[in-house]
Amino acid sequence: MSPANLIEQAKRSAAFAAVDKHVNSTVRVLGVGSGSTVVYAAERLVELKKQGKLHPELLCVSTSFQSKQLIVDAGLRASDLDE
Repeated sequence: MSPANLIEQAKRSAAFAAVDKHVNSTVRVLGVGSGSTVVYAAERLVELKKQGKLHPELLCVSTSFQSKQLIVDAGLRASDLDE
């Protein structure tokens, strides 16, 4: 495996672990940061949503336009710090 692939796998593992540790069906508002790892966090959130493990009214508050768009594209409810 190339060094770049190892880095991406590590980012994915870290994002999944963070979501698994801090997000469950009782969380109603979730802060979503920005950066390259947020893609993997959104991926995990989508998986949990499909499994029915997220609060049905979960609101993801993003810190950037890019992360807000990622959340919207993932089919999750989004807001930003300006709202």
